[in-house]
Amino acid sequence: MKGKLPLLLFFILIHHSFVLSQTTHKQIFFQQDYSDTPLPEVLEDLKSESGVRIYYKDDWGIDAFLVTAQKGSDAIENIKTLLGNYGYSLIPYRGIYVIVNQEGLESYQYEQWREDDSGLNEYQLIGVGKPDNSNLPVPLSGQIIDAAENKPLIGASVMAVDTAEGVVSDLDGEFTLSLVPGKYKILVQYAGYEPKTIPIQLINGGELDIKLFNETLKLEEVTISAKSQDISVSEKIAGREILDIAVIRSLPTFMGEVDPVKSLISLPGVSSVGEGSSGFNVRGGDPGQNLVMMDGAIVYNSSHLFGFFGAFNSDLIRDVELYKGGGPANFGGRVSSVLNVNLRNGDSRDLKVQGGVGLISSRLLLEGPLKKDKTSFLVSGRTAYPNWMLKQMKDPDLYQSEAGFYDLNLKINHVIDEKNVFSFSGYLSDDNFEFASDTSYVWKTKAAILKWDHRLSNKFLIQTQAVVSDFQSNISNTQNSYDFAYQSGILNYQGKVDFSYELSNAHKFDFGVSSLYYVFNNGEFLPGAENSVSEEIIIPQEKAIESAIYINDEFTISPRVSLVYGVRASNYMALGGTYYEFNPNQPRSIASISDTLNFAQGEVAKSYLGLEPRASLRWLVTPSSSLKVSYFRTKQYIHLISNTAAISPVNYWKSSGYNLMPSVADQYTLGFFKNWNDNLIEVSAEGYYKNIQHVVDYKNAATILLNETLDADLIQGNGEAYGLELLIRKNRGKLTGWVGYTYSRSLRKFDQSRFPEENINDGIYYPANYDKPHDLSVVMNYQMSRRFSMNMNFAYSTGRPITVPVSKFQYEDILSVLNYSERNKYRVPDYHRLDLSFTLKSGLRKDKFVDGEWVLSFYNIYGRKNPFSVYFNQRGNAFQLSVLGSVFPSLTYNFKL
Repeated sequence: MKGKLPLLLFFILIHHSFVLSQTTHKQIFFQQDYSDTPLPEVLEDLKSESGVRIYYKDDWGIDAFLVTAQKGSDAIENIKTLLGNYGYSLIPYRGIYVIVNQEGLESYQYEQWREDDSGLNEYQLIGVGKPDNSNLPVPLSGQIIDAAENKPLIGASVMAVDTAEGVVSDLDGEFTLSLVPGKYKILVQYAGYEPKTIPIQLINGGELDIKLFNETLKLEEVTISAKSQDISVSEKIAGREILDIAVIRSLPTFMGEVDPVKSLISLPGVSSVGEGSSGFNVRGGDPGQNLVMMDGAIVYNSSHLFGFFGAFNSDLIRDVELYKGGGPANFGGRVSSVLNVNLRNGDSRDLKVQGGVGLISSRLLLEGPLKKDKTSFLVSGRTAYPNWMLKQMKDPDLYQSEAGFYDLNLKINHVIDEKNVFSFSGYLSDDNFEFASDTSYVWKTKAAILKWDHRLSNKFLIQTQAVVSDFQSNISNTQNSYDFAYQSGILNYQGKVDFSYELSNAHKFDFGVSSLYYVFNNGEFLPGAENSVSEEIIIPQEKAIESAIYINDEFTISPRVSLVYGVRASNYMALGGTYYEFNPNQPRSIASISDTLNFAQGEVAKSYLGLEPRASLRWLVTPSSSLKVSYFRTKQYIHLISNTAAISPVNYWKSSGYNLMPSVADQYTLGFFKNWNDNLIEVSAEGYYKNIQHVVDYKNAATILLNETLDADLIQGNGEAYGLELLIRKNRGKLTGWVGYTYSRSLRKFDQSRFPEENINDGIYYPANYDKPHDLSVVMNYQMSRRFSMNMNFAYSTGRPITVPVSKFQYEDILSVLNYSERNKYRVPDYHRLDLSFTLKSGLRKDKFVDGEWVLSFYNIYGRKNPFSVYFNQRGNAFQLSVLGSVFPSLTYNFKL
């Protein structure tokens, strides 16, 4: 091999025996303009004008290569570009320039790897021989391992420095990076571990296993994320946000608890109604249009205690993914977003304990091996005890109230062999709130997930899941003569098989099938023993099956251009039940029912089919900037029935069926992403437009609860949302954080009926309940020393829309009859809030028994009385409800043993 290149160059040199009078490193400029000038003439001019001599073979026919260039432009770069169009290259070789063909270039590259003046010993050689084709990527595979515990690290970032190529390690800590043969510096990062850079020379496909060590000290700066810092530029799916637990923990806490959902609310495009609200809103969607999953199980209630605590214990979380546009084709069932919370596995080598003790809540986690290096377990629990604080309130309704919650998590992971892994996850939560000692609200969630990962080969992975999820909401009253119990909920069983196959370096296919079986409890009202004035009401259950098949391709068109595209085919079948037909010549009501349709259990009452194409194109304009454009179509077959802006105990889920159609959303996005100064600063601007068909709302004066003919009171129309999301983020240094701003609108239009009472606002667009045009978030983390840090979060948003009485009149003994404005014509005052938190870590000794930290936080530090809602009494007088109208301090001690 070593003799091949010198022979080739010698053969060229004997045809044109020139001597280079200048070093090849000096920049050379054209001294005149050229227009379709043959390349040999240009080379002669360079020789006479600049002393530059370039060697080539006469019989290669380069006289047919025509040069067009302006005076003063870079001569060498222009010639390189021209030659590249014809499959030739210009190379510097031992002080001279030589034109070579593909074979010569490969020999030259191999020679450079073997005889690099900078010192081969600095680079680790990957592969043997020489590349089959130096212009095509080859796979660099390996595993990221904890050096102390010899266990795989899941979700570690692996990237080639100064390129756009980066991946994240999988469930086995393994990764595959596709790179063109050459020299690279591979940077590996993982939260809580020291980053590592490995210089390599990649010749052919090979393996590189990397061990990371726990980070014992934080010196002068922190990194805002353990993932690749250029992920915003290199990410191939538009609208995807990834927060690892290191980022989530850097945000100010409320009541000492870290909440990943509230962390997402600080990003552009994500918002909430306010304090005391459960759920979140993404790009103009309502809370029921978000698919929330934990390790594959659907979670119907993403918070505890009316939104003050998150449903997910942060000690268990590996990372949090949010798809603001619907996500790839393996996700479906919601028209707004997908929130995927991934839980980590327990430690497979050592027993460990961690937790936190606070004034309002506490948590504890235990993990370790059941069989070393084979089977691990992880069990955790949380509880809240705010009753002592409620007893200090002056309001009699509050000091007679009680509240609390607990949740439990269990995860067992068993490695059968290097190709098979089983895991089981269980989740149980219970919330309770008793208002003024008579009315009690209880939410309960139960979920179980059984998962089998089977690797057929390094390129083919199969994941099989069986999931059950059950959510129940209960309200009870113990007041004499009015005691009752109310219950609603949703139960689902899910089976899913996902296949992932890497066909080549350019194509990675994901495909699979899934099926969901639903049982809807739309309401049961049971009077108590002392209640003689109420009657039992039981709304019949609804049942349905939602099935889907999908295929998704991650296509690397070129090093700069990638396309993630796919399609999801879904089928929804409403099973059994009773449905009503209405007289088409009358508005829907009990009086206009023309027929009653009864279907046997398991009989298909109504079936819907849908195709959901998705595509996301990313173009790397430069290694540090990219342009992304996407289109997503999604369908939602189940609907959250609500007459409130936030999720509440009286909300419930209802199936599409004979009279209620599924919602369909089409979303278009365009975004530009740019990083500066080696990813120190990143900025992005992303615009979107979304149209939703068949959104659900209710008629004026509709009865939502315990309504056997609810179909008559629900109406469907169109939704429209659009906006611009801006973000600037600083990733490194003592001061890190981001500023996010969103301008958006979320509108609704109901004009599809010829009866005025079935339209809203005379069929004109009106703001949705969660429409907030301006939203600003400022998040900062300042590392004051190795042990002490300060975090700040500022939030501002436009007040949400409300409907208010605009006039009133008195009628006989009725105090007043209120006449209301158009739907959501007015707004509550604007919302703004500042939070601060301070963290003091324990000593820096490596051999300490307890690794702990104190967290002191202040929520709403300047005591803003932000209005959650404005309501009116019978006389039309307005009252403003502020859930937290003063500063709320909390102190928590977090520890690891």
